[in-house]
Amino acid sequence: MENKPAYDEIVANLQKRVWIYAVIAISTFVAAFNFSEQLTEWLGDKLLPDDATLVYLSPAEFLILKMRIAGYAALSVSFILVMVDCWATMRSRSDLPDIGFGKIVTILIISLGLFTAGMLYSLELMLPLVLDFLQSDAADAGLDTTYRLTSFYHFVFLLTFALGISFQLPLIVMLLLKLELATTEKLTEFRSHLIVTFFVLAAMITPPDVISQFLLAIPLIILYELSIIIGKIA
Repeated sequence: MENKPAYDEIVANLQKRVWIYAVIAISTFVAAFNFSEQLTEWLGDKLLPDDATLVYLSPAEFLILKMRIAGYAALSVSFILVMVDCWATMRSRSDLPDIGFGKIVTILIISLGLFTAGMLYSLELMLPLVLDFLQSDAADAGLDTTYRLTSFYHFVFLLTFALGISFQLPLIVMLLLKLELATTEKLTEFRSHLIVTFFVLAAMITPPDVISQFLLAIPLIILYELSIIIGKIA
């Protein structure tokens, strides 16, 4: 009997579990919604400059913010579960190579560790420096710093998530080397192009000031160089 195409098999398996995913997504949404107030309060106490204030400009703005946080959490958990399900389906097909469950777990653990490191870098170093700099710059111009609630937390979440994703760079480089899709010589050769790319990405993600751009681009350059060094040793 001829095997079904991989796409059809994946869709069929996802359809069988759609109610399970729905229950997990709803449960995650409810849990994150209940936790979102404590999260925003903690972030505000940690990151909001002393002379800055938060305001909300519509009656439902804080409610909408909590729903967004809960929605992002539910989507993230659902996406991870779907990706794991898709991988399990593909792995079960005899015409595809089996890379091993242990290697997948190792990759996921490393990825989670790098993502956590990026988040910590954002919350502990980059965001405090950037927000204090922007507030001081406004104060020097004789302006009071007042942030809209949703705009402030959107900026915090966007930058933190971007740093978490950016810190996946060593894992991506090592996978490219292990799969022989690139060599350390090629990565070294394209170093200058990637450095320019890092600064362009930093300019797109961060506020329009040099300090923010360097705080994002420099760690990426360091991670890239470390990845090349490890690739040469391994």
